[in-house]
Amino acid sequence: MLISLDWLKQYVDIKENIKELDNALTMIGQEVEAIDIQGKDLERVVIGEIVEYDRHPNSDRLTLLKVNVGEAEPIQIVCGAPNHKLGDKVVVARIGAVLPGNFKIKKSKIRDVESFGMLCSEVELGLGENGDGIIILPQDAPVGEEYRKYAGLDDVIFELEITPNRPDCLSHIGIAREIAAYYGRKVKYPVANFTETIESTTKFAKVNIEDKERCKRYMGRVITNVKVGESPEWLKKRIRAMGMHPINNIVDITNFVMFEYNQPMHAFDLDKVKNGSVVVRAAKPGEKIITLDGVERELNNEELVIADEERPIAIAGIIGGVESEITAETKNIFLEVAYFEPSNIRKTARRLGIITESSYRNERGMDIEGIEEASERAVALIAEIAGGEVLDGAIDRYIEKPKKCEIPLSFEKLNKFVGKELPEDVVGKILSNLGFGIKTLSQDTLVVIPPVYRGDLTRTADIYEEIIRMYGFDNIEAIMPVEDIRAGVREASVELADDARKIIREVGLQEVVNYSFIPSNVVDILNIKDPVIPISNPLSEDMAILRPTLIWSLLANIRDNINRNQFDLRLAEVSRVFTPADELANEELRICIGLAGRPERTLWNPKPESYDFYTIKGYVEKVMEYLGVTKYRLSRTENPNFHPGRSAEISIGNEVVGVFGEIHPDVQEKMDIKRERVYIAELDLAKLDKYRKKTIKYERIVKYPEVTRDLAIVLDRDVLVGDMVESIKKISSLIEKVDIFDVYEGDKIDSGKKSVAISIVLRDKEKTLDEKQINDVVEKVLNMIAKEYKGEIRK
Repeated sequence: MLISLDWLKQYVDIKENIKELDNALTMIGQEVEAIDIQGKDLERVVIGEIVEYDRHPNSDRLTLLKVNVGEAEPIQIVCGAPNHKLGDKVVVARIGAVLPGNFKIKKSKIRDVESFGMLCSEVELGLGENGDGIIILPQDAPVGEEYRKYAGLDDVIFELEITPNRPDCLSHIGIAREIAAYYGRKVKYPVANFTETIESTTKFAKVNIEDKERCKRYMGRVITNVKVGESPEWLKKRIRAMGMHPINNIVDITNFVMFEYNQPMHAFDLDKVKNGSVVVRAAKPGEKIITLDGVERELNNEELVIADEERPIAIAGIIGGVESEITAETKNIFLEVAYFEPSNIRKTARRLGIITESSYRNERGMDIEGIEEASERAVALIAEIAGGEVLDGAIDRYIEKPKKCEIPLSFEKLNKFVGKELPEDVVGKILSNLGFGIKTLSQDTLVVIPPVYRGDLTRTADIYEEIIRMYGFDNIEAIMPVEDIRAGVREASVELADDARKIIREVGLQEVVNYSFIPSNVVDILNIKDPVIPISNPLSEDMAILRPTLIWSLLANIRDNINRNQFDLRLAEVSRVFTPADELANEELRICIGLAGRPERTLWNPKPESYDFYTIKGYVEKVMEYLGVTKYRLSRTENPNFHPGRSAEISIGNEVVGVFGEIHPDVQEKMDIKRERVYIAELDLAKLDKYRKKTIKYERIVKYPEVTRDLAIVLDRDVLVGDMVESIKKISSLIEKVDIFDVYEGDKIDSGKKSVAISIVLRDKEKTLDEKQINDVVEKVLNMIAKEYKGEIRK
């Protein structure tokens, strides 16, 4: 963004020199990338008057002149331009001047006649493209004065790097507001004075917004009987300072106000707009328009256009069309100032490959409330410069007004954030200088209301930044913070997750890490009935929801590995799952284990058996043991994701803490997992953490021997052996351990029965067991089995 210092001074008093202003702009966040001092190549270029005019004695095309440059004697100059005469005021480059392009002016001889300078054209001074003749100045131009001062070419142009969140600073008034706030000065806004006729604007024009989503406000005014022509010098100077070429007075005024207010606008030749009807609508597929750059462009319904009753006449917010452009014959104009949806402008500009000053601003978001002020400023200038008549009233279609943002500000928190106690009156003055509304909420808290053009301010931290940058970073002393160097305590959930990861490594599982985002169809694949959390703007369909379970991720890992001919899969993941809550999501830490295939064949294991239900059960029991959870119960579960009869849930008291088993064939089919059975376990680590033994107590080694008794019990096939084992453990304190080492079902026992071989380990920590004690315990075990489970010793 280019900013003219001379132009800027019209809106705010600037007493500082260039270096001080450069530093101030940078300190408040408007970084200065370059400073161009205009006219630095025009030293020793002055205004002269031709006081003698003769033909060159040795040339028919050259003239021999005497030029008064404000000194005692006129200087002699040989000139080859065709457009000068006696008495003309001209621009003279004197000996010693160095013009643009490092062109040095020296005393020279031209056809044997000495010349002591040069009369200059626009091209030679780097001011334009007209090189056919020298510059002829008005007769009131002061002889001897430096031309750069006379022509206003002693300006300073700052090139600023404006961040995308500050579109309000893409204008001179925007930067003036910043400087005024920093130095505590007032902004002098332009006054728009014009007289309206008795004829109404609506008699000549009408506006219809069809696409109300992409155009929130559209204002139009009509000015009749304008005289399109060359702009006055002051206006051309402003346009050139912005790196643009003057076109005509109407177009130059719209550009001038854009650089002044940061409000892009467009002027249409009203007589070329069918029936004066202006429609804001989506382009029709295949519709074409020739834009002002002379290119015919084909549109689709993604573009927003300004159209009349027959065709598009502009691409909204980006560029106008040639069929309605302002020309020398234009008499009546329709002036548009509007607010278009920034995202649509950005997409359209990129798709069509058009980047204009208008699109650059519109795609960053305009001040929707400032449209009327900018429109009136442009109308007043058109009436003054082009002599038009302003019709009564404006057509203003205001679809949706913005809501003002109210942000709480605590002085205590502000001072803690800054690291310094800022006086409340200083803070209040800064906020007031920035144009913020202020309401007192309590003795320590304010409510700050930013102006509409500051759409980047939405939270308290933004207000902190505004206060700090205006207070001055250099005014905040560098003070070393007081640090507590004591060792910190790790968060409990982090400690738990690390413990779980150590465990899965120690039991021989391979850890995997997956994304928290999963496809939305997982809800159907895993029969999830509870609500899930959708992603509002997903990167792809495969990342549409936050995962409520780790099971799908492990199944996907197993599927991908099987497809790559990997068949020894022992995977585990420790991560969080997410469920909906009133404000933020609930996060639950879980561990998930997945098995498929069989161990790799080795010399010592030439015929490895496939993983089965008892393999996953063994891993679950090991994890529970390593976590320090000993009192839990396994029971059958009817989970639609697991194979009936080959799954179990883990409970502690009345709380279910996990589930494991063989994945249901229907789920495997939906996941496209073939050839292998898959076993999954998922445990809720947060729930398990409540039942862990957090401290480990070491017991002395018992010196008395253990005694083992093996029993083969015949039971009904539907008896849950796990429940029976738990009942056995409760019979006596002498029972140290109970294991099942064989289950038999076959023709050697009755139909509907099964034989379960149980190993019972007995020990007394105080003495050696005698036979009577052992037999008493075994008898109690057999009696309990017979009574509660209808079991008997296998014969």
